[in-house]
Amino acid sequence: MRRFTALTMAAALMITAVPVVVMADEAEVKSVRIGAPYDPVTMDYAELNADPATWMDIMVGETLIRNKQGTYIGGLAESWEKSEDGMTWTFKLKEGLTYSDGETPVTAEDLEYAAKRLMDPNAGHYQAEAGYSLLNGEQYYAGECEWEEVGINVIDDLTIEYTFKNPAYESDFTSTTLFSALEEAFVEPLGTEYGSAPEKILTDGPFTVAEWYSDSSVKLVKNENYWDAESIMMDEINIIIGATGDTGLDMMLADELDFVPSGSDTQNQILADEGCVNFTFTTSYQCMNLNHKGKTEESGLFLGNTNFRKALTYAIDREALSASVITSVAPANRLTAPTEAGVNGFFNDEYPYEAWPTKADPEKAQEYLNLALEELGKTKEDIPVIDLLCYESQGAIDTLAAIQDMLKTNLGIESQINPQTIQVMISSAMSGDYDLWYGGNSMGVPDALGGFLSGYTTAMQTALRGYSNEEYDALYDAAVASPTLEERKANYFEVEKFFCDNVLIILLGWSEGGYNHKPGYSGYWYDVDIDFTYLDYAAE
Repeated sequence: MRRFTALTMAAALMITAVPVVVMADEAEVKSVRIGAPYDPVTMDYAELNADPATWMDIMVGETLIRNKQGTYIGGLAESWEKSEDGMTWTFKLKEGLTYSDGETPVTAEDLEYAAKRLMDPNAGHYQAEAGYSLLNGEQYYAGECEWEEVGINVIDDLTIEYTFKNPAYESDFTSTTLFSALEEAFVEPLGTEYGSAPEKILTDGPFTVAEWYSDSSVKLVKNENYWDAESIMMDEINIIIGATGDTGLDMMLADELDFVPSGSDTQNQILADEGCVNFTFTTSYQCMNLNHKGKTEESGLFLGNTNFRKALTYAIDREALSASVITSVAPANRLTAPTEAGVNGFFNDEYPYEAWPTKADPEKAQEYLNLALEELGKTKEDIPVIDLLCYESQGAIDTLAAIQDMLKTNLGIESQINPQTIQVMISSAMSGDYDLWYGGNSMGVPDALGGFLSGYTTAMQTALRGYSNEEYDALYDAAVASPTLEERKANYFEVEKFFCDNVLIILLGWSEGGYNHKPGYSGYWYDVDIDFTYLDYAAE
């Protein structure tokens, strides 16, 4: 994360900082200032890859179904029905929907165009795999069938039908990536520049992008042409880039922010003492992502061995990491976080399981390392230096320095830290140019099956994971094909056990996200991410 001094950041933002409520043309304008870690880079739904774009997109775009503070309501859809097996869903769109220009109509053809563009085999969009959930979606992306064979059927201007490989749920249709509309006549002339600047974005959601200064700020303004505009209380949402950690704390204390991402316990307590409100929620898995084929052939030989991966995971002291460098992360002893839902309660209560200890076990780690060396016919001297990729923030570097020491102390394994800018880091990870990559993975709703766990299947194999296993494929396929939630959770547990027992990733903990905010705010919603769409303010 790029570092700023509080003085520099405050000076840079002094001109653009706005109070909570200002007067413009004698009309009251509700405005809020929210700190965020990174620039969104793009607002193209097909390319979203960095916070805060991952929560801004649902504010500027509309989906077929919207999660309105915990209740599923029709977004673009007026009504919908599904087949008995949950594989085919038919949506009737609301009449009179337009994009933010108030003139261009939103049609079922726009939904089909957006999906086809996302899955264009020649475009290589970052989020293209989202389309694999559709019948023949993966085959189309691989060039093995025509678009007409993909599970999307436009019945008329206001009716569209989706057919999936596996049963779908209401929560699936809240994704802007696959279930939002794009106006072809606007998008196509822009090509890869679509979504890169306010004038290169045409959306149909609650807000529009009014201003965007790279690595500085983004201003969203209320879309008066939104179908549910009366439910949108804020007129402006100002997102201040880089306003986190000590910088965010200083800006909150200087009345230059209204919301700031949760920081350390000390930072949170300082703001609590000033009367701020804090809320937290489990947001992601904090991991050492693992390239099973390795950055080099030599490292891939070891990382492709299950016992070597077990040695690494037992060498890491998760409790020590959480107590020192990743204080907002709860140490994990399995994949599923304690707050994740089961059928009637919490999943971990319904399916108890411990995959590894949260404290390091050097003796067990060495035992697994010896087994790996025996299987590979190698000695410890043959182990290459392990590449540790991360974002160039001091926090990430400090975390990897601690892990580097644990690997050296408990196993005698050497590693090197490789910090990069966010786009270089993502490019390196996507191309498999790493051994271990420190970062997070989304929780997913209703579970991680539709999220990062799919990346370990043979069908979804990429350079990012470099993993393929027929047994895992069978377990995964059975889980996603479950006709009921009860069966899905039971089958998901089998996937989890395989995932953990074979150490497909080195899971460090469950990341706690959240915000501190000034009193008087309400209407935000969170499950595995934050939604400011219905934010409101009333002075106390």
